[in-house]
Amino acid sequence: MASQYKSLDSASVPKHSTTAHERINKMAGTLIACTLAGVVTLSIFLTSPTNGAPTGAQCAAQLPIKSWASLGDSYSNIVGDGLQDYEALMATDACLQGHAPQYLSIPDAVISQVSSQQVPKLNRNTNFVTISAGANDIGLVQVLDACVYNWIGSASLNCAQTLKDAATSMSGAAFASSWNTLFTQTRSILASNAGKAYVVGNAAFFDETTPQCNQVSLAAYTGSGQQKYLTTALRKSLNEMIHRFNWWQHYLVTKYNRAQVPSGNTLQYPVQFIDPDDRFNGRRFCRIGSDGTGSREPYTWFSDSEALKTPMTRSPYEKMRPPTTCDPRRGWSEYVQCRMAKAIQKTSTLSLTRSGAGTSPNNWERVFHPKTAGEDLIRDEIVSQLAQSPTLSGFNLRILPLGASITAGFASTDGYGFRKVLYDTLRKTNTVSYVGTQGSAPLIHEGHPGWIINDVSNVATTALRSRPNVVLVHVGTNDLLANNAVDQAPERVGKLIDHVLSIAPDAVLLIAQILPTTRAGQFDNFVTFNARVASIINQRQVQKKKVLKVWMPLTTDDLVDGVHPNNAGYNKMAQGWIRGLQRAADKGWIGKPV
Repeated sequence: MASQYKSLDSASVPKHSTTAHERINKMAGTLIACTLAGVVTLSIFLTSPTNGAPTGAQCAAQLPIKSWASLGDSYSNIVGDGLQDYEALMATDACLQGHAPQYLSIPDAVISQVSSQQVPKLNRNTNFVTISAGANDIGLVQVLDACVYNWIGSASLNCAQTLKDAATSMSGAAFASSWNTLFTQTRSILASNAGKAYVVGNAAFFDETTPQCNQVSLAAYTGSGQQKYLTTALRKSLNEMIHRFNWWQHYLVTKYNRAQVPSGNTLQYPVQFIDPDDRFNGRRFCRIGSDGTGSREPYTWFSDSEALKTPMTRSPYEKMRPPTTCDPRRGWSEYVQCRMAKAIQKTSTLSLTRSGAGTSPNNWERVFHPKTAGEDLIRDEIVSQLAQSPTLSGFNLRILPLGASITAGFASTDGYGFRKVLYDTLRKTNTVSYVGTQGSAPLIHEGHPGWIINDVSNVATTALRSRPNVVLVHVGTNDLLANNAVDQAPERVGKLIDHVLSIAPDAVLLIAQILPTTRAGQFDNFVTFNARVASIINQRQVQKKKVLKVWMPLTTDDLVDGVHPNNAGYNKMAQGWIRGLQRAADKGWIGKPV
């Protein structure tokens, strides 16, 4: 397995990804629709490698931004000297230079504070806003306290319970209400300028499959019972929390958009979700070739833990007189100092570890934020989405729709589900054919109602001999509804991916986050499944496999029976697949069929 990661430590690995401009130049003849000005404007990007990146003037014409602002917490306003956050890096981008940015993000802010303290400061002509928020609302600081740092020593919070509490917060009414209020208040300013808001998701922290870190700890203290080791199981749990967090942000964005744009045209949605997670693959903590914690490593793109290795005495904490309760709502810095003071005063012999001796509580926070190279990736992802492409152009697409009843189009009026809308849209500017053993040409497929993941994987063999260059996968719903070894279901998706690529190694696999459900007691199981599948996809990407996660812009209101989409829902699925295809093309992954 280690050989699959070898290139990550070589000098040939780029320190950062290609810029959004370079990626745009690779999209041959791509038709770009820019909707920020309220009127769709069309441009053809030239693709000759000699053209270089678009100039600032070209971008200004393509991306008609009047004024832009950054809202949120420390994810966009990073803590620590010498580090640049994505909001600052955006100001250096050719597409955004010349505009007057507002940096309104504040570390430790919760969503309600973004609404009450930051949104009122927006310029009245603002038509582009980025938002990074919510981690403080779900208790990220408590999770890291309980699962990683152990600031209060042997009286630490329970890791499993804090993760459960975080999941409960995400699914709670207060979290949804806070986001809806923020969207509404931001929209009140953006709407008059035909603008949009972009909610930026988070990146998972760890490579969770490697042996690195199993004996590594970032705990604050030495001694029996004090260490919190970054085991494979813990890394999986922490990554799952981040993927779950992203899922809920995307779902709440989609729910708000659905109410604002009844037509269901996702290009007109006033709030967009940006997911930078997979750009960090091969660059997370505990990757192969690392010492585990990213300390002074150019290819680990979360902030260096070296900040936690500066010796420090116990005296600052011994002198503090903390309150009875350490309140995380007062911010990371005060919470960390309070917890450590309480621990040291309670146990006079408690000694700080070398890795726990950070000179400032801000250093603890900084470790789980991207460093400048990572923030650069987030910037590129944001800028690339400012110029939205409604479809692909000039590709020869041989597509295998693979799955169960949703792939077959169950409950749609015409019985085609997403397949006809997708086919009709793509064939306007591409050569398109479907492969499969089910249905009638040209809309054939490999969708089998009621089938579970393993059955779908096995039956795919025949269709895969037609060597599709794109495989659209929506599987897992039946496994969960039938309670079929649910905990292992994400790993079965991983085996399906491996099986497909063993037969069609040149294909791109687009793996949908399965649609939510209203079936009793199942909603959270679906969220958990999607979070784990996101990690499975990341693992395969690190292995250099062309596999992408695809967000589907549907809510439970788009379902006809609590499981299957209505006609409008299937149309939205087609738009989700198109976005996935565009991202695959953006990566240069779609080749000609064999």
